[in-house]
Amino acid sequence: MNYFLYDAAGGKWELPAPLWVTLKKDEDAPADSLTAEFPLSGLVPSAAFLRAEEDETVWFDGILDTMRSSYAASNLLAVSARSRAALLLDSEALPAIYENPSLGFLYQQHAAPYGFHGINGNSEPFTGEYAVEKGSSEWQALDGFCREFLKEPLREENGLLTAEPIPEREPFYLGENGIPCLQVSQTKNLCRMLSETWAIDGTCWKRMNWDEGLEEHGFLRRKLCKVPDETFKVARRQAESISVLCAGWPQVQIYQTAFLQFQKKLQKMQISGIRYQLSSRGKTTRLMLRPEIT
Repeated sequence: MNYFLYDAAGGKWELPAPLWVTLKKDEDAPADSLTAEFPLSGLVPSAAFLRAEEDETVWFDGILDTMRSSYAASNLLAVSARSRAALLLDSEALPAIYENPSLGFLYQQHAAPYGFHGINGNSEPFTGEYAVEKGSSEWQALDGFCREFLKEPLREENGLLTAEPIPEREPFYLGENGIPCLQVSQTKNLCRMLSETWAIDGTCWKRMNWDEGLEEHGFLRRKLCKVPDETFKVARRQAESISVLCAGWPQVQIYQTAFLQFQKKLQKMQISGIRYQLSSRGKTTRLMLRPEIT
């Protein structure tokens, strides 16, 4: 894999092979993150971006958060970076009320000035108003519109924004007849469990979802929300997680279906987090899996 520092003016500097790398992707974090350490020779360039690619695959392309150079027996350069979604997460949006808003117009107002390559999604205007509140980030302004009008969350990959359903990829297998597992660990997130969700129905609050099994076992946790069905489903997904460590860097994506052979049964799961790591012991990947609940 090749690593490059570059700037907006066209300057580009190839880095030597890293000593270690960690690349993280998570369903709850709009921006991926990469940290790494490289041998340092000469001066550190005044770069703004970091790119990691192998053959024709771009593994990471984002903005530099920190560069730390240290000089001793071995000179080292440590970097941390986030994908370009961080530009919108870190920038505050101007408050506004949009009449008959469209995705294209919101993109021009809140993302195009930051150098993105474009946005995919329905750009037809919608009837009504959309308000961007004071204190909202540029990401919140655009993502809020996508969720409210397009019913899809905003995503970013290598400078391209998307507000469309995630394309389905072939499921892959872990364990027997699949990618060998070096370690499997299971976690019960009891604090994430919800016994019921409530929402406004007309002029009063109404219980919309409940789990009698949890209530019988003493798990009583209520949440009042605008989208009770989705909130209840998300809580069920987050109540259990499985961490799988495997060799290499398999090309997988968040929300992709994975079948795990574990404890003598085949479990259908969904990827919620990916941790790619490179060290002196080679490449490994830790996958965070959650039950696939429809």
